[in-house]
Amino acid sequence: MCIAVLGVCSTVGAETQPVDKNNGVIVTMDNFIHADSTRAYLKELAQTGGKVNVVRPERARTDTDNQDVIRMNDDTLYTRIILDVKGGAEISTKDYKGYQNINVLDINHSQIASLTGKGTVKVDESMLTEGQHVYVIVRTGLLRNLPEKEMMARAHKAQDNISITYHSSEPYVPSVDYDLSTLDKVKYEIFSNFAKTPRSVARRGFGTMKERNEDDACVVVAVGWGGLPGDQAVYSPFSGTGERRQITIDRPNLKFSGGAFFSFTMYNENGWIATKKYAINSDEMVANEDGTYAIIFLASGEPVKKDDKNVVRTPRGKVWTGVLRAYYPVDKTETYDWADNWTKKMTKEFRK
Repeated sequence: MCIAVLGVCSTVGAETQPVDKNNGVIVTMDNFIHADSTRAYLKELAQTGGKVNVVRPERARTDTDNQDVIRMNDDTLYTRIILDVKGGAEISTKDYKGYQNINVLDINHSQIASLTGKGTVKVDESMLTEGQHVYVIVRTGLLRNLPEKEMMARAHKAQDNISITYHSSEPYVPSVDYDLSTLDKVKYEIFSNFAKTPRSVARRGFGTMKERNEDDACVVVAVGWGGLPGDQAVYSPFSGTGERRQITIDRPNLKFSGGAFFSFTMYNENGWIATKKYAINSDEMVANEDGTYAIIFLASGEPVKKDDKNVVRTPRGKVWTGVLRAYYPVDKTETYDWADNWTKKMTKEFRK
């Protein structure tokens, strides 16, 4: 497994890692990505009774009560699969008017394949950095111009149209027996530091192991396990304090005809959803006459003023964090620059 040690990528076998003889391999910065991915695999399999090759759609929108990983959002519904790709496997989606993306990761959080829109992703074990099982996340966007009931029905149908084919159904067995009780200490250290000094790590942290920077990958896994590579989505973090903040932002260059959108999602300092109305999506934003958008970041309990158009709620009386997301960019570098420029400005203004 390739891991980052003070910025240097090296190979560390399980036999060289610190072990508690009663509980397994201790999680450290060196093995964090592999350990956190192992946790993610096992957590999903706990939902399927240990069975692989099960398509499991989440039907409800994310809120404070049903978030199972940090920095989830209200942009999409999630469908998850632990897929055995030995001998070849496929994941397919059908026509849907909204956004839908297939994202395939292996146990090292290396992004094997990703596809937006109708189509089929083909995967086999030769594409993986380790093992024969992948973690598939399918994101299904919501058609926000429709009434809630119809919007959810359309999204659910799109989820039901996700299909898989495979040739093997061998159970997933972790290659390393981690003491997962030691994982949270490492994770919280990473994103506690990240909350204090947010920086753009998605640009170099997502993607395949060959493409990414391992130090940035360690951060993006901690703060957003399962995120998309830059050609599919751009993420840029910011943070702030105060009961009322505002920014006027321009419209990014995205593939809007293919279901693209951008959004703001708000969290507490540790990356958990902590308020109602914690997110706002461009499909529901009210634009200014010049095509820009004025976004109001308003603490829970603060009254909405008469002219407030696009309100998103932040935790009251505390440091809060947020992510500006832009799905399906025309050019990822252009969109990263757009997002990072705005979030840098926002953090500077909002932390005063």
